[in-house]
Amino acid sequence: MKKRPITAAVLGSVIAAAALTGCGGAAPGLSAAPLPTASGPVRPPTVARGLPAERDLTAMVLPATGRDSRLTQGLDGFAQLVGHARLQECAEQAGVRLPEVPPPAYIGWSDLPDLGFIGRHGLTMSVPALPSASPGGRTAGRADRAAQQRCETEGRTAAKEFKDLYSPLQSLWWPEVSAVRDDPRAREALRTLPGCLARYGVEVEDEDAFFALVDRTVQGIEDGAEATRADRGLGAAYATCMAPVEAVREPLRTARRTAFEVAHRDELRTLERGLLPRIRELEHRHGLSFGHPVP
Repeated sequence: MKKRPITAAVLGSVIAAAALTGCGGAAPGLSAAPLPTASGPVRPPTVARGLPAERDLTAMVLPATGRDSRLTQGLDGFAQLVGHARLQECAEQAGVRLPEVPPPAYIGWSDLPDLGFIGRHGLTMSVPALPSASPGGRTAGRADRAAQQRCETEGRTAAKEFKDLYSPLQSLWWPEVSAVRDDPRAREALRTLPGCLARYGVEVEDEDAFFALVDRTVQGIEDGAEATRADRGLGAAYATCMAPVEAVREPLRTARRTAFEVAHRDELRTLERGLLPRIRELEHRHGLSFGHPVP
C-alpha cells in the first residue's frame, strides 16, 4: 500500500494558503480565491475510548474506507501505547532516565483519506494516543545508555509482538487498497481533482502536487494559528473535491475486501478468537485503554 502518513510534514504547504488573506500574495499554486472555512470555532479532535464491537474487527484490520481507518489507527496506536508502556516500565525498574521519544499518536493514510476528519481539521493534524496529563517520554533517573538501549529494545519488542497478531494478514490487504488506484474507474474519478481544487484557488496538476503544495505552504507560515487556519482551509477544499473520488473508490475497495475475506477466512477466524482478548489483557497489564480518533 502507498502509505503516505498525513502528518506534520504535510503541514508544510497548507499554511501559505492561510496567508492568502493576511499576506500580499499567494504561494505558488495558490490564487486569491477564498478557501472554504468552517463557521464558528472548531472543536478539537477527540479520542473515543473502548474496544470496538466484534462486528467491527474486520473493518479495523482490513480498512476499506476513511471511516474504517479510524479503528485501524486505533489498532496501530495501541501497539505504540504497548511499546511506550513497556519502555516506561523498564526505565522505572532500572532507575534510568529516558531520552525524548515521540509520543504515541494516531496517524492516517492518504490511500484511505478520512474526509470527515480532513474536512474539519486539515491534513496535518495527528491525534495524541495518550491523554495530555499522561507522562511524556522521560523518566527521572540516572543516565545509563546501555540500560536505555535495553529498555528501548524491550519497548519495540512489545509493540512488535502485538502487531504480529494482525500485521501478517493486514500486509496482504494493503496491496489490495493500493491496487484500487490503478482501476480505470478510480483513475477517471481522480482526474476531476485538479479542476475542482482550482475553484478554490489551488492550482495543481494532480494529488501528489497538491500534497507537495501543502508542504511548501505550511512550512512558510510561522504563526501557529494562521497555519492551522490554512491547514483547515486546504483540508476543507481537499475533502470537498475528493468526496466524488471516494464515492467511486470506496465501493471498489469494499468489493475487494469481500473477496479477500473469503480467501482468508481461516486467518480472520483466528484473529476473531485472539485479537480482542489480547487487547483486553494488555490494557489490564499496562493500565492502558484502547481508543481511536474522532473528528
